[in-house]
Amino acid sequence: MKGKLYFLDESIDTGRVVVSKSLEDDEANNFKLCHMCLGHAGEKALQRLVNQGLLKGANTGKHGFYEHCVLEKQTMVKFGTAIHNTKEVLDYIYKNIWGPSKNESIGGNRWFVTFINDFSKKAWVYMMKHKDEVFDVFF
Repeated sequence: MKGKLYFLDESIDTGRVVVSKSLEDDEANNFKLCHMCLGHAGEKALQRLVNQGLLKGANTGKHGFYEHCVLEKQTMVKFGTAIHNTKEVLDYIYKNIWGPSKNESIGGNRWFVTFINDFSKKAWVYMMKHKDEVFDVFF
């Protein structure tokens, strides 16, 4: 950090190189590479691209189940807009639980919970050693 700006060190990130043992491995690796570069596209979508001549050198087939495909296709759900017309203190409370922290606090806590009053914007923060203490903190 210099002043109020963060600077990245100039470095080269090297990736993995897949070395195949046979022509079949080359075709499988080429298919897998196309699959990943196109946002983990499904087999039907890749087959259509091959049929249209857009993926030269890629043979389609069953590529099996990869956990990273599921993780890459996850998306965030958009929250709808809501209007809270709070007229008094404690009409509407926001809560957030955070943790576990890699490092313990001086008191040995790794979690915290916040409560924010929508009307007054007052916030309360409670430290916890375990996540299951939230109920005790709330009451």
